[in-house]
Amino acid sequence: MEDLQKDSTSKIFNADLAFIAFCFLIVLFGFGYTLTILPEIAESQLINQTRTCITGGWKFGLIVTHILTFALIPLAMRIFYGGLKNLGLGFRVIFASQLGLAFIMVAIASEIGWHVTQCWYYANDFTMLNFMFYFFLISAFVLWSDGLVIKTTFLTRLVNILFAISLLVVSILYPLGYKANNPSFKVPIYIALTIVFAVLTYRGYKLLKDWKIILVPIFSVGVNLTFVFLLDKYGGNPYTDPQVTFNALFHILHDLGGTEAGVAIFTWLVYDKGIAQFRSNNPEKLTTSKILATKN
Repeated sequence: MEDLQKDSTSKIFNADLAFIAFCFLIVLFGFGYTLTILPEIAESQLINQTRTCITGGWKFGLIVTHILTFALIPLAMRIFYGGLKNLGLGFRVIFASQLGLAFIMVAIASEIGWHVTQCWYYANDFTMLNFMFYFFLISAFVLWSDGLVIKTTFLTRLVNILFAISLLVVSILYPLGYKANNPSFKVPIYIALTIVFAVLTYRGYKLLKDWKIILVPIFSVGVNLTFVFLLDKYGGNPYTDPQVTFNALFHILHDLGGTEAGVAIFTWLVYDKGIAQFRSNNPEKLTTSKILATKN
């Protein structure tokens, strides 16, 4: 408790903030570079052909799936705040987890904008909104993993710098992929997401001591990328080979059974260990909290 009080009353502008600012400068340089290179409006290579749109029930399902995130993430933020605090983590790392979860909503908002420009027919193209989706998603998971660090060491700082550099590399490669019209330039994005999730899973296990944490990368990475692969293989082309059913179905499952399932599982594990079990193991603290709340 003394460590938590010391952490919450410490100076805001300190060495930790300076290091975080340094990492952000690396990342934001890459973000700004991509902003200057990518065109404001993506040009279709098949301008004279009509694009297939997804409408009706499939469109409704896609919209519901995507906006579900805006209900899931605020709940996760509340649970992570209370759970991590109960588990003894300090103000800095709790703030990192909250910022990371908020970045997920920024990423999904960018993704929704991207899909609207696609008429909800998923195609693996290069646009600024698509880049923003991946940029903020990777940033979110980096911050989220940093929000699970029990003790800051030289190794954790080194990992954060490597993550920042990886985002810079991704930002440089993305415009090159656009110019070459080559989706393989997005492979480093998937590699970065996988590595970040490996670190996230490891830190989550160190904190929660629960083997079920392995379910998070299984869904968020394994299931997610499986449906991305199926989308690329069977999703068709909105101009020459429309496959509306497969495209919409795999797209929905990619979000619902991938990212959202992973976040929901992680949130449940933190709730179980950091709130439910904490309450049952510390009834006297719960009683004291209720008394203080009543007095206030």
